Amino acid sequence: MKRTSIIAAGVVFSVMLLTATTPGQAGAYVLEGPHVLELSAEAMGSIAVLQANQKLLIYPQTPEAAPTVYDETAIYVMPERFRSDIVSDQIQRTHLEFADSAITVIDGRMAVGESPFDLYQQLLRSRTRPRLMRTLNRLGVETAICSLGRIEETVVFVLGARYPDESASQLAIDKETFLPIRLLLVDRGATDAGGRMQIFYRNWQKVQSGWFPYQVDFTINGRLARQIRVTDLRPNPSIPSELMDLEALKASVALHNADTPQGQKQEAVEAVQQAVQDFQKKFE
Repeated sequence: MKRTSIIAAGVVFSVMLLTATTPGQAGAYVLEGPHVLELSAEAMGSIAVLQANQKLLIYPQTPEAAPTVYDETAIYVMPERFRSDIVSDQIQRTHLEFADSAITVIDGRMAVGESPFDLYQQLLRSRTRPRLMRTLNRLGVETAICSLGRIEETVVFVLGARYPDESASQLAIDKETFLPIRLLLVDRGATDAGGRMQIFYRNWQKVQSGWFPYQVDFTINGRLARQIRVTDLRPNPSIPSELMDLEALKASVALHNADTPQGQKQEAVEAVQQAVQDFQKKFE
């Protein structure tokens, strides 16, 4: 009887261990969402100011064609401010965020609408549990839901959905490192898979007291649409305050257009809006 009891206890323990570590098993024990985000914030660590020189690759829909490559500079002033600049012969683009406000300037004029491809950096600026929760909720991720899953052979915590459900926006966090792996954004108003964007954070490396991904991939409907490759990181660079100032950027745009007659202004606005749409199509 004693030996039978020991065997039974061992079986029970083995079953409990299996269900706790196997993704997708009904009733498997997982940490609560807020706890996972607390551990993720600790894992990402703290970074004060960061300048990233990076290559932005835009992939065409035809796989045999080569991607278009832009040089981009991204500046992070944690946690509130972010700026990215693309300067090329084809386009000059500045995107600036401060708290919940953002503006984009293309070829000297304010652009209308927000590009979903600018959302990737909001997660990288969220390095405390409250800010992570706020950012994810704003992106449509229900942080109270947490399950175990698997992304590219890596066991992950899935916040925002019950794995393997991918009908809702969600964040996958590595179960071992607690670093974000994939942000899935789902447009519930879309009628097909085209309303689904996956953002993969890859090649995390140590920077100051934190970690930062040197590669970010964007896929739409399973197709690689865009990629960011960091070529150089500069911790704590000297950044002029006006460079990160929304009002200063707006003033420079107004000054640039101050001498344009009203009729020409309207034509220019329409032309720029069309240019923005054409630019956006390159990402779709």
